[in-house]
Amino acid sequence: MIINADSLVPHLKEKVRPTQSDTSRHLLCPHCGRRTRLNTLADGRRKCTVCGRKFRIHKVTVDNRLRQCAEILLCFCLDFSAHRTALITHHGFRLVSLYFGHFRILLTEQSLPQEKISLLTDHRGDIQVPHNKNRCRWCQSKLRSGDAEHQPPVFGVQLKDNGEVYIDPLKDDEAVLHFHMSGLPEEAPPERREGYAGFICCGKFHRFTEDTRKKQGAEQLWTWIRERINSHHGIWKRNTGYYLKELEWKYNERSLEPERQAMKIIGLMPTDFLSRWSLGAKEPLIEHRGK
Repeated sequence: MIINADSLVPHLKEKVRPTQSDTSRHLLCPHCGRRTRLNTLADGRRKCTVCGRKFRIHKVTVDNRLRQCAEILLCFCLDFSAHRTALITHHGFRLVSLYFGHFRILLTEQSLPQEKISLLTDHRGDIQVPHNKNRCRWCQSKLRSGDAEHQPPVFGVQLKDNGEVYIDPLKDDEAVLHFHMSGLPEEAPPERREGYAGFICCGKFHRFTEDTRKKQGAEQLWTWIRERINSHHGIWKRNTGYYLKELEWKYNERSLEPERQAMKIIGLMPTDFLSRWSLGAKEPLIEHRGK
């Protein structure tokens, strides 16, 4: 399978600062470690003017890095997993995972305030709800050993009148207000669940049944999400929120072609993404299973 992302490269170039493609800068000699002018020999090798050693430069140019990013971004919009993307594009899996993580962070930052974003990774339970330690406090699902330590927050699912969906990570006190009223979520009064079609907890979507239209829309949404999560062979529980926000964005933009989705993501990318997203820079907090 061939991924042709040529149409995205010019738009990515607009995000690169001119200094990043400056070819006049002196290179670092791999032998003496001095940054100096290098003479170019007839066979393509370089010769250091300080130590006199000869060597070849295996340099990934800016154009190549932009093409790598374009191909990885297009695969991301095609709902390919990081593992499959690495196989198709022949780019390193670590590089693919790095870009996938940054794309998910961009989509999350677009729709969530900072306090909600920090809740995705720092959730430890901010309110004590009496419950069986072997079962989830919200949906009563049975917990495996160690699940409680990295339990993500509960996510409320809103279905808007225009057909879009909004997945809202909730603090524990908010979850009590909306969903947890002395038992199963269905026992909460409808006015306490106004605006929500259900909630996601422990990898399950618990749908409310009062509104038939919302129930059908929720079923369609969860089927769509489940198909894509299954194609990835699961996700890291501690990063559930980032994956859900990615799927929320893709669901709302599902009418667009993958190239158009990629163009919208490019619009969110920082101007110095090549340097900030390099493998040597600090990587995003999202971890990947590699599936």
